[in-house]
Amino acid sequence: MTFMGFGSKWRHGILSCLKSTSISILVNGSPTEEFKLGRGVRQGDPLSPFLFILAAEGLNALNKTSVSRNKFSGVEIGCDKIVISHLQYADDTIFFGKWCDSNIRNLMKLLKCFELTLGLKVNYHKSSLNGIGVDKAEVDLIAKCYDCNMGSLPFTYLSLPVGAKYNKCDSWKPVIVKFEKRFSKWKARTVSVTDQNWG
Repeated sequence: MTFMGFGSKWRHGILSCLKSTSISILVNGSPTEEFKLGRGVRQGDPLSPFLFILAAEGLNALNKTSVSRNKFSGVEIGCDKIVISHLQYADDTIFFGKWCDSNIRNLMKLLKCFELTLGLKVNYHKSSLNGIGVDKAEVDLIAKCYDCNMGSLPFTYLSLPVGAKYNKCDSWKPVIVKFEKRFSKWKARTVSVTDQNWG
């Protein structure tokens, strides 16, 4: 937070919120004595999403530095050849890079550096490796080396299909189904409120 330019009063206030908290655990339905947190935040703490965004910004900064120093090569897209190396939204991150051993090795080093610096563990079992135009056996071998899953196209990112043919209706079915479910819940709530008002 210091490197990001947050003032000492703000940092002290956040640390006070974290250090002053105490929790107890339910054992067979009975709460234990309260104890202070040694590390991290309580589950459901309203501060945790904001603190996570600050921590995720550290991953963004690390990746930008690795790209600027030619340690990680992103991909060029469009006529203007804009280089994209990653996209982030909360705790969902997707990396784009050229398929080569050095690129993959350096990405794994970057993630390890992130873990050691910020104390956030990357869950490789929930991560997947995709290779576009790469032999599946090679993708599978690399995925096993780094203890992650081999992905396939299309895959879902932020509930949207990535790598699907968007001119086909089938590609949009999962999105449409999700909207229909949410719309039906909203409609049910609205109708029930209207009925109460008329009653």
